[in-house]
Amino acid sequence: MKNILRSLAVLMLVVATLLGQLGSVFAQSNSLVISPRKDYTLRPGESVSDTLGIANRDPSSPLRLKLSVVDFTSEDETGAPDLLEDTSERTAWSLRDYITLPEQVEIGPGGSAQVPITIEIPADAGAGSYYSAIEYAALGEEADDRVNISASSITLVFVNVPGQAKQQLTFEQFGAFRTDDGGGTGSFAGLFFNSRPKVMAYRLTNEGNVAENPNTSIIIRNFTGSEVYTIADANPKNQIALRGQTRRFDACIAPESVKQTIATGDEVDTVVCGETNFAPGRYTAELSVVYGENGNETREITAKATFWYLPWWFVGLVVLGISIIAGGVVYIVKRVQEYRGRKTRRF
Repeated sequence: MKNILRSLAVLMLVVATLLGQLGSVFAQSNSLVISPRKDYTLRPGESVSDTLGIANRDPSSPLRLKLSVVDFTSEDETGAPDLLEDTSERTAWSLRDYITLPEQVEIGPGGSAQVPITIEIPADAGAGSYYSAIEYAALGEEADDRVNISASSITLVFVNVPGQAKQQLTFEQFGAFRTDDGGGTGSFAGLFFNSRPKVMAYRLTNEGNVAENPNTSIIIRNFTGSEVYTIADANPKNQIALRGQTRRFDACIAPESVKQTIATGDEVDTVVCGETNFAPGRYTAELSVVYGENGNETREITAKATFWYLPWWFVGLVVLGISIIAGGVVYIVKRVQEYRGRKTRRF
């Protein structure tokens, strides 16, 4: 009986509170098609020679490009790169002095090219992550809006130098996440009324000198402790937290693979967050983040978060039920008082 009363009290408190308050294999920019990212592991003093695949989708015009190496930081917590306009300074993780590639390239209509690139790490380089971006800019008469200086017209280059490095991810926040219409921004939420939660998110700050690619899983349990959802890979896009960055990672609770038509007219496979089947009630999510490379010790971060799914129809039923119970109690009290009054008058 005590447990029932306690649960009813918690439910009444919640009701009172309620009543009171895309990716593909290539990055594309119209005519330009490039490799979005390159990853290498090089020891101090080692070098690597590779090629950058570039394609011109325009069937009628050639594409002349200027290639340059620029440093970047993160634009926001979603990981969008922010290219640094000041070329006089180097970031602590810069590859600009270590990359050699042609300054210009011309690609015929509908053609493609393999541009040579060489990366040479100095012998005195310390362990950690180094990265810069290769920026593509249109030249000549063809330099119109077809090639934009944005995240879709750069290739990110990452080099991991093995050894004892500082690896330190700090936990910031975890919970159910309500996205905006575009899906890029949103807010953490503990109460969901009109729709069921579709996304779990977590925020980590990288205080080390290694760009971290965490291996993450999430388990969601109902009020009885039973598992209702398991997100085995809560970093499905292999997103990374850059050095000094606070990064938000989003994971679909019920991911669905669908076909999506992109600007070029091609269909690509992409993952969207499908509808979930949460029943009304309280849920607990458990986060496990494992990270550690470069020959360093593997570390784990764990966290818990709770959220409620209480649709308005359910709230209405609860309010109605409480009203009926309260009315019944009032009725019984009045009848008892009337009975006692009649009994008193007899004497």
